[in-house]
Amino acid sequence: MVSPAGTVEPLGAQWGLRWAVGTGDRWHIASDEAAVRSRIVDGMPVVATAMRVRGGDVVQRAAAVSDPSGRAVVVEFVNETPTAVSLAVSVLGFVERAAVRGSRLVVGDRIAAELDRIPGGAVAVADGEVWDAVRAGPEAGDCEASSGGGRVGAAALVPLTPRTPLRVVVPIEGEPAGRGSPEDVASGWRAVVGRAASVELPDEAASRAWDRGVAAAILAAGGLEPEDAARSAVVLDQVGLVEEADRARAAVAHAYQQSSLSPVAAPVALRALASRRLRSGRVSGLAEWAGPLVDAAGDHLDAFTLEQVAAALEPEAPAAARDARRLLAEIASRSSVSAPATSGDGLGAALRHSAEFGGDGLVGLEALLDCLVTEAADHIVMAAGLPAAWRGSSVDALSLVTRHGTLSFSVRWHGSRPALLWDLAPPMLGARSPVALRCGLDPSWSTSELAGEALLGPVA
Repeated sequence: MVSPAGTVEPLGAQWGLRWAVGTGDRWHIASDEAAVRSRIVDGMPVVATAMRVRGGDVVQRAAAVSDPSGRAVVVEFVNETPTAVSLAVSVLGFVERAAVRGSRLVVGDRIAAELDRIPGGAVAVADGEVWDAVRAGPEAGDCEASSGGGRVGAAALVPLTPRTPLRVVVPIEGEPAGRGSPEDVASGWRAVVGRAASVELPDEAASRAWDRGVAAAILAAGGLEPEDAARSAVVLDQVGLVEEADRARAAVAHAYQQSSLSPVAAPVALRALASRRLRSGRVSGLAEWAGPLVDAAGDHLDAFTLEQVAAALEPEAPAAARDARRLLAEIASRSSVSAPATSGDGLGAALRHSAEFGGDGLVGLEALLDCLVTEAADHIVMAAGLPAAWRGSSVDALSLVTRHGTLSFSVRWHGSRPALLWDLAPPMLGARSPVALRCGLDPSWSTSELAGEALLGPVA
C-alpha cells in the first residue's frame, strides 16, 4: 500500500517506509506536509509522490517488481530542485527492533529496505520520535534500537544531488533480479495493457480510464478482495486477457473454499465463472460451484446473473441449466435480465472515481464497457449507451470479446446521422447461433450480417 504521502507499507506488516527532505531552512516530513501530491503514473500501478520544497519538487516513485526469483517494491527518489538536499528514509512501526546496518534498514529479523549507497548518517529510536533525532543531525555508522512493545524507528540520511536518483528496494519475497526503475515498470505495464482490446474515444479522461482499468483489473486478479477479483475476471474476459481472468477466478474459488466470499460477492463470482464458458468456450467449474454460490448469494441473486449462468451451463450441465432457468423465471419479474445501463452522469462519476488517487480503477472500465456494448443470448447492442457529449465524434472499439464472438466497430458521423461499421468474428468452437446486431444510436436498426456498414437514422 502507498499512502497519499508516499508511505510504503507492505501488506500485513506492522511498519512502513517513510521519508523526509532536509533543505537549508528545515526538514520537510512528507507525512506532515501540505504540499504533497500523489498520482498514478500513466494510469499504471506506479505511484509518484511529489513534495514541494524550496526551489522545486523532490519526487518519490514506487512500483512493485516480480520475477521468478522473488518480489519487491522499488522506491526511487529524484531531486528536481537546482541544489542538493538531504534525504532521510526511515522505517517506523510497532516492532521489537529497528536498525541501520550499512546500506540496509532492518526491522526485527528482516531487511526492510536496502539503499543503493551507504548513508552519511543513521539513527535508531525506541519509544520516541525518529524525526527529532534526524533533525539533531545523526552521525554515520550502524545503530539499533529495541522496545518491549512500543514504536521503534530507524532512519538513514543521504545527500540527494539534482537529477541523480536514489533507489531503495523493499524486499517482499525472495531476491528478485529484475529491479528496474519505476519508469521501467510502468513501461512494462503499458506493454501488457497493450495486448488487451483497445478503444479510441473522444474523451481523454475516458481513454485514460480504459488503460488504467485494464491495469487495475490485472492487479485485482491477484489481490486480496474476492469481489474485486471476480469483477476483474469478467472485464478481463471482455478485453481478451483470458489467462489473467483465469488467475482471478482461481482467487475467487480459493476465497469460497476459505469461507470468505460474502453474499454480495457470490453473484459476481457466478458471473465470473459463467464468463469463461460464454466468452472462451472453456469449462469453468461453474457446474460444480453454481449450486453453492446460488445458495450463498441468497437475496442478492439477480435475473441478469442467472441468465448468464443458465446459458453457460447449457453445453456441459443441461440439468443444472434447467434448474437455473426455473429459478430465473421465479425472479425475472422482480429484476431485469439485462445489464444495468450506465447513464452519461453515471459514466462521468465512474471516470472520476477511477482516476482519483486511491479510487477504484475497475469501475471506470466497467462503465465504459457498458456504454460500448451490451449482449444477451440472442443479440448484441453496439454503442449501447454513448454519452450525449460524444455525439458527432468518432468512436472506435477493437477486439471486444462477447459471448457471440470478437467484435470491432466504429462510429462516424454525417451531420446528425451516425455511420456504423462493424465486424463480428464468431467463436471457433461449436455451431454459431443466430445473433442480431443492434445499435444504441438507432434502436430501430438491426442486422444479422457479421460485417458491414450502415448509415443510421438521425440522432436528436
